Amino acid sequence: MKQLLEKVFNKKISSPIFVGFGTFAIFTFIVFPGLTVANTILNILSGIVGLFTICFLYYYINMDKFVDKIMHIEPGETELDYISKDEIEKIKKKKTKKEKVIIHPKVKNK
Repeated sequence: MKQLLEKVFNKKISSPIFVGFGTFAIFTFIVFPGLTVANTILNILSGIVGLFTICFLYYYINMDKFVDKIMHIEPGETELDYISKDEIEKIKKKKTKKEKVIIHPKVKNK
């Protein structure tokens, strides 16, 4: 159980989730309400906060490359492991030859 919790709450897995929720919260509770206020200075400040949040998120995604680290899948067993090499070669060698049918242009097909 402890190993499972360590895998789930690993920094590589949990930090992108917290960054995503944090970005959502910043836009929901700071940027969008700040843009709807009648005060011009607050509109400008909330726009700047929104731009900094987008820049941080962009550089976080490009810098960390967490998708490649988490989604790395090692090759495992396939059904080809249980088939002998002779049978695989027979399957590869089987090719059906299609015969070319030449139809005279004046003959109508029924």
